[in-house]
Amino acid sequence: MKTMLKILVPFDFTETAENALSYVKKFVGYDEDTEIVFVYVDESEDTDAVNKLEAVKADFESHAISKVRTLVVKGEFQSALLEVVKAEASDLVFIGTGLINKDKLITNTSTFVLSADCPVIVIPKGYEEFQIKKIALVIGEDLIHNSKLLETLLIVARRFSAKVEVLTVKRGEAEYGYTTADEKNENVISYYLENFYSGHVFIDGPDIPKSIFKYAEDKNIDLISILPRNHEVGETSSKGALTKVLSEMSKVPLLVID
Repeated sequence: MKTMLKILVPFDFTETAENALSYVKKFVGYDEDTEIVFVYVDESEDTDAVNKLEAVKADFESHAISKVRTLVVKGEFQSALLEVVKAEASDLVFIGTGLINKDKLITNTSTFVLSADCPVIVIPKGYEEFQIKKIALVIGEDLIHNSKLLETLLIVARRFSAKVEVLTVKRGEAEYGYTTADEKNENVISYYLENFYSGHVFIDGPDIPKSIFKYAEDKNIDLISILPRNHEVGETSSKGALTKVLSEMSKVPLLVID
């Protein structure tokens, strides 16, 4: 398992980005085995972007001992950022979010998390707390599609000695917890999450996002995690629908593992 983490932080100098940066500082702490890459996607020919991003770097270096670099790239936000993620072989991306359209749920963040080929932590707009002691891993009824993705969750759990509660929102009257898929998932989770795994809870739907948010609030969850290719909202919904809703509406940070 990797010990050095390369963390990519998209930054656009907004209040939402500043808020996410504050979370990153606390997540990284004084960890020298972390490399931070600040990236600004210039869509409007900002001639002062390099200097502004260097100022962000300098401020971060005054609070941490991680290696820090900056990148300014030109192009359309989504495609340019995805290219950087690929070129940098990023282990983790931190990105802030703010709701733009409550009906269509459209933001740069929700689109990005569904396309990125690396784990992403989404920081809700205005979220100021920092504590990672209780993590809820949301899984569905099917087999976990790639068990090695759980290694990212293990890294986070180890870093903060956090407990991981696995959560499945039930749809219908099936005997959850007793199927072959349930048993295989249980074995995989127990193996990859080691002693940080604290148990599997099955709760009633039918509104899956609402049930997840209520559970997170009732149980004081600090971080919700999801394996997006293993989830859908409703039988006819497109892939990633639940991830999209969670990334836009969650009141606590969301770790999207892909």
